[in-house]
Amino acid sequence: MELLAVSFSSSLAGNALFLARQHLCKWKNHSRFDLEAKFVRNKILNKSLRRGRRCLSEKTEASISCSTGTGEDPLIPVNKKLSDARVIYAVAPAMGHNQESHPESHFRVPSIVNALEKWELSPKFRGLEVIELENFNAASSNDIASVHTRAYVSGLEKAMDQASKQGIILIEGSGPTYATVDTFQESLVAAGAGIALIDAVVAESKISKSPPVGFALIRPPGHHAIPKGPMGFCVFGNVAVAARYAQRSHGLKRVFIIDFDVHHGNGTNDAFYDDPDIFFLSTHQDGSYPGTGKFEEVGHGDGEGTTLNLPLPGGSGDTAMRTVFDEIIVPCAQRFKPDIILVSAGKSAIHDGNILHACILYSTTCE
Repeated sequence: MELLAVSFSSSLAGNALFLARQHLCKWKNHSRFDLEAKFVRNKILNKSLRRGRRCLSEKTEASISCSTGTGEDPLIPVNKKLSDARVIYAVAPAMGHNQESHPESHFRVPSIVNALEKWELSPKFRGLEVIELENFNAASSNDIASVHTRAYVSGLEKAMDQASKQGIILIEGSGPTYATVDTFQESLVAAGAGIALIDAVVAESKISKSPPVGFALIRPPGHHAIPKGPMGFCVFGNVAVAARYAQRSHGLKRVFIIDFDVHHGNGTNDAFYDDPDIFFLSTHQDGSYPGTGKFEEVGHGDGEGTTLNLPLPGGSGDTAMRTVFDEIIVPCAQRFKPDIILVSAGKSAIHDGNILHACILYSTTCE
């Protein structure tokens, strides 16, 4: 079931946001994250929706504070054309990771690339405003192990021998999640796209007050993959790996992750549930797969207060989503003061679009 772009009543939106308000106000005096009730007051549906969008557009002019020195860092790709770009993107279609008639189709990425051409949003039409990163490196096993257990990473690599003999193997039953002989390497490439974009965006933030946004058009998707294994069509947690990489390689300590989809990003949620420096915020349909992402799931230990789940009623459309972004997500980001914002974008929440689980990197600190 999808969060369709249908006519949405104020009462339905009000009910969903009333629950969010009741939950968020419990954190009003939290030492680490003190939301004020004004951000979610009853009149939110009647306020201008422009404030949040204005905040994000203005804040993209801020540069990231990094500890990696100059542009001579070998981790950062050297490409002078990036200085003119507004969007940097990387494509990893994983054409070898394919099971016939599976809903997580290998045609998804090519269809999006074709749509970008049709809508004249590609470098062919946009010139230097839109730049594709090519020939980026795959993620390493160590990169993946910053989020997933080494037992899982090595076990999946070894399972490729079985896949080479059988063609397709089942690696998790709830999706079900499958693997082919190419799945391990294709999944490393997908995670590598996010890492390459982190490098590129960080590099540009050092020399530009208006660095570009990074967009990873990749599969297999990742937000259901838990630290111990795959789940729900997802193999490795792409956005989670990118977040850890930003912290460890570029000194971007505070990371804000926004996940929007019909389904809760349980894997990303679990990876950072006790981490006070990574704020995970998810919007998803209440009661959908995998049944997690309740209001009361707010983090644990040192990470309590840096997880926020917003389950919305089925049928929530544009009005509800815009209100949630303007009245909850933007204030959360402002209070958390992240060094970088990552967006895990789910296809299932789009009525007639083709966006899949992507990684969008905003080089901004909301203040």
